[in-house]
Amino acid sequence: MRCRKCQLCLSALLTLLGLKVYIEWTSESWFNKAEPRGTLLSPTSHNAVPTLPMNLSARLGQIGPLSLAYWNQKQRNLGVLPSTNCQTWGTVAASEILDFLLYPQDFQRFLLSAACRSFPLWLPTEGGSPVASCSDKDVPYLLLAVKSEPGHFAARQAVRETWGSAVAGTRLLFLLGSPLGMGGPDLRSLVTWESQHYGDLLLWDFLDVPYNRTLKDLLLLTWLSHHCPNVNFVLQVQDDAFVHIPALLEHLQTLPPTWAHSLYLGEVFTQAKPLRKPGPFYVPRTFFEGDYPAYASGGGYVISGRLAPWLLQAAARVVPFPFDDVYTGFCFRALGLVPRAHPGFLTAWPADRTRDPCTIRGLLLVHPVSPQDTIRLWKHLWGPELQC
Repeated sequence: MRCRKCQLCLSALLTLLGLKVYIEWTSESWFNKAEPRGTLLSPTSHNAVPTLPMNLSARLGQIGPLSLAYWNQKQRNLGVLPSTNCQTWGTVAASEILDFLLYPQDFQRFLLSAACRSFPLWLPTEGGSPVASCSDKDVPYLLLAVKSEPGHFAARQAVRETWGSAVAGTRLLFLLGSPLGMGGPDLRSLVTWESQHYGDLLLWDFLDVPYNRTLKDLLLLTWLSHHCPNVNFVLQVQDDAFVHIPALLEHLQTLPPTWAHSLYLGEVFTQAKPLRKPGPFYVPRTFFEGDYPAYASGGGYVISGRLAPWLLQAAARVVPFPFDDVYTGFCFRALGLVPRAHPGFLTAWPADRTRDPCTIRGLLLVHPVSPQDTIRLWKHLWGPELQC
């Protein structure tokens, strides 16, 4: 008798457990389809539909007592960044930050022009034509958008001869600022020859310095909207990275459609904080307070091509930030989307590991890698003598 009661109790518990799982599954499916505008998504959300609420404060973590830091104050009250008189925005920023003159010079220069985001293409004075648009019959599945600098000739050539070489479904472009740097050598003639010879340089007329890498992202998104709107995916990557293109393509082609439509894929940092000691990634307390959003490392990440116009809309309503990858994280968070981590993206690659090409076979992207190591890795990776 007791055994029969135990069996009945066990059967009832299993039924209740199954019902609970079903209810949770259906509730989650409904939530993913009907996420209301303005909701702050958790880091584990799989929502595939970008939204841009009127008030971005909650999305960007501006809740509770408001910090006195400039970025936080400005973001709470920001409508849209100015499309004209952008220098005025920077001048006002300098006047509102009490210790602005104590900021590093590069940081000051960034803030003074941070709202300026419309720059013409740089074209050689002796003749030249812009980079060709994507044709209707030859839209790339994966656009390789490589951030470079005018003087990085060796890095670009290494990419062209290795992982950036022609593969079906891909197209290679390099993103650069003006070859006439501030206080640096005049590289116009060399860059002109390279542009005319290869036809893969997207150049804009702005100063090419690290704090302006965000400009390359935003101007690329604008170019995509006009010249290559139907691209499936965009790899945004530094010129000192090594990408295992066949493995990356295979991964992208196996993604579920809901993932692919809102993809932001790379090595993800979820608990990063500003560095307060002067150095390359220094952020003054009077400029920004709080944690960074989840973001994919700027060494290299992939986004869905259909998100380009959405990201441009978000960027118009997110206060400029000096680091391109962190700023991209803010823009994705503004859209209610989160990055997806993949263990095959390693953007703090130890130099000694480049001696072993077998370590690359199971990865998608490593960074940083010198031009010499890029070429050597490529030769060994595809050489018939390699046995792993």
